[in-house]
Amino acid sequence: MVNALSILQSAAATAYESADQLDGAKRKLAMGTVHLIELAQSWVDSVIDETSAMGTAG
Repeated sequence: MVNALSILQSAAATAYESADQLDGAKRKLAMGTVHLIELAQSWVDSVIDETSAMGTAG
């Protein structure tokens, strides 16, 4: 999961940089991609946190 988070961080940075080079509808599409990646990052982060909490609970 940590590797997935790292990949998502790279994807978000790439999409954000791409969006900076665009305008209009294409920029909105790229920023939508950034948003979706950030949602996935948040989900992976919460899974990592839950897994870590389970490991320290015992």
